[in-house]
Amino acid sequence: MGTPRLILPSDVALAGQDSRLLAKLCNSGRYFRVRRSVYAEAAEWHALDEFSQYGLRAAAFTLATKDPPIFCLSTAALLWGLWISGTPEKLHVLTDQAGGGRSRGDITRHIGRSDCGVVRCGPLLLTDKLTTTLGLITRLKFEQAVAVCDSSLQERRYPKPGNVFLPVDAAATQHDPVWNNDEPQGPPLLKSSLLDAADSLPSKAAYNRALAVVDFASGLSGSAGESISRVRIAQLGFIAPELQHCFTLRDGRDAFVDFWFARQLKAGEFDGRAKYLRKDWAGGSCPIEQRVIEEKDREDQIRAQGVGFFRWTWSEMIGPSRL
Repeated sequence: MGTPRLILPSDVALAGQDSRLLAKLCNSGRYFRVRRSVYAEAAEWHALDEFSQYGLRAAAFTLATKDPPIFCLSTAALLWGLWISGTPEKLHVLTDQAGGGRSRGDITRHIGRSDCGVVRCGPLLLTDKLTTTLGLITRLKFEQAVAVCDSSLQERRYPKPGNVFLPVDAAATQHDPVWNNDEPQGPPLLKSSLLDAADSLPSKAAYNRALAVVDFASGLSGSAGESISRVRIAQLGFIAPELQHCFTLRDGRDAFVDFWFARQLKAGEFDGRAKYLRKDWAGGSCPIEQRVIEEKDREDQIRAQGVGFFRWTWSEMIGPSRL
């Protein structure tokens, strides 16, 4: 479904009705109050997934403010398809020091420059991919920062329509921003660009953290789980595996594994069961039942080449001894 229409008291007034009608309709359950003085049809709201509900909250905040807010950090990360953990609880907004403004309710404000590093996505303003990535990797735990950085470097595997990012001074478009992205959006960043940008960080500690994350990061990682797995593998003292190692199957097709430990002749894959449900698996054109059959055949053919094969899940990765 499309993005639900947001309704303001002024819309009701223009229709010649008492704006207090909105509160009555909200109390009756027909309307849902997205935020103060901004409503949506309750049925449409409840039909959205949690990411799209979060996005509607961002759109409602934009409508309710005099000056268009600039979304940053985790909020901007969802629009860029960066690998953050879950849906943020609050909306993260950029503010300059002079303009001020306090964090309040579901809005968290962060001091930063609003005169550069800003782009437009439909009716919304947000920090660009470089600014968003650098801001997150200097704030998150190391393994989470690596996941974000990995995703910022990743080439899109199955290019398809996604979010459209325009210069900040471009006119607002009718494009509905997509919040539940299956893959990173926009062109991939370069490590050199991240390192150049890190030179402007305000502290030595932030610079050193960015340097460590970017040095460890890889655009070959296929998911946040793979990224965090790689950090865990390093923390456990294992030799760094080769990422996305290619095997040739009997029919000549290429088959890539997440991790390849050449000395041990073993291939490792993160969360092999859950990935069958991903919308972008094989370009999104293959039914789940067929995915399972093809994956089993792929693994059997790799094992036949004298390769040991093992998989792990989120729960096994989080516990170091189990991994």
